[in-house]
Amino acid sequence: MISEPHPNVRQVLERLVVALGHEAMAVLERPTPARLRSADVLLVESAGSGASLARTARVANPAVAILCAGVAIPSFELKQLEPNLVGFITKPFIPEQLYAAIYQALVHGNRLSAASSGGGVEGRRAA
Repeated sequence: MISEPHPNVRQVLERLVVALGHEAMAVLERPTPARLRSADVLLVESAGSGASLARTARVANPAVAILCAGVAIPSFELKQLEPNLVGFITKPFIPEQLYAAIYQALVHGNRLSAASSGGGVEGRRAA
């Protein structure tokens, strides 16, 4: 699940998630709890409503892995989301850095999901 306010950046994120073999779900408005429960990884912007969306996602889906992107380090509020906050990538970034960060978030998200459910993650959306 991708929450990115800039359309061009959102498209790049979506392409990378698909290239990793997962479904990309863009968040253009407040997602429903059911939609949040279906995501393994949430990519949020460190500024604006990113922290609020991440908190809501963690309540709806305790196994969601959160990857944050922004021009500044994650806020104290975002750091409180650990262990779900699995990474931070500083903008501007090159595609290879973003690809590696998304890949690691997907791996971590699968671990969180398996730990919370006691099993695999078949049938879940990864991003």
